[in-house]
Amino acid sequence: MLPYFSLGILSFALGAQVILRFLVNRGGKKYAAFQQIKVTKYIFILSIFLIFSALCFQSYQQYQIWSGNELSKYLLPPHQNINYFIFYITKRFFAPHLISLAAGLLFLFAAKKLNQKYQERFFYAEEYHFGALAIFLVSHPGWIFYCVFVILLYLLIHIFSFFISRFSSPRLPLHYLWLPAAIFVIIVSGWLQDLTLWSLLKV
Repeated sequence: MLPYFSLGILSFALGAQVILRFLVNRGGKKYAAFQQIKVTKYIFILSIFLIFSALCFQSYQQYQIWSGNELSKYLLPPHQNINYFIFYITKRFFAPHLISLAAGLLFLFAAKKLNQKYQERFFYAEEYHFGALAIFLVSHPGWIFYCVFVILLYLLIHIFSFFISRFSSPRLPLHYLWLPAAIFVIIVSGWLQDLTLWSLLKV
């Protein structure tokens, strides 16, 4: 269920990105660009709330399933300390998204610092939260595959552009790559989970 939920958030964010970019290109660029930065920030914060709300609901469902089973009910109070159940849902449900959230926040702050250091050379302002959103929603260990995929795809695009533009090196922003790449990784994650590396990276 959760991957479909993440896909829904990413699709909504992608639609918002296209609309806001259209407004920026149509006119009122400074105001529209400011609104775009605000919207991407709100989408990122809202997605964190929605995902963890969904995880809490999954945990509640798991509790109900265990309490209604003749064997698993002994893993719950009053037969068992609640700490066992908390450990189980944290590892099973929350840990992958806690790790990807930490990775997303790390990207957010590192990208801002890097961009400031090099005079806004690498990212547009709205890309910070789109990148962090994508990393968060692909979860763990999907975010590792996602980062590798984005880097490889960007290098291929850059090499292609380098030759097309006759060996000049134009700036190639990533703002149209973050969200579609995340959608792609979530879609193919069913196949990625069959890889040994995925199993090794899982918590």
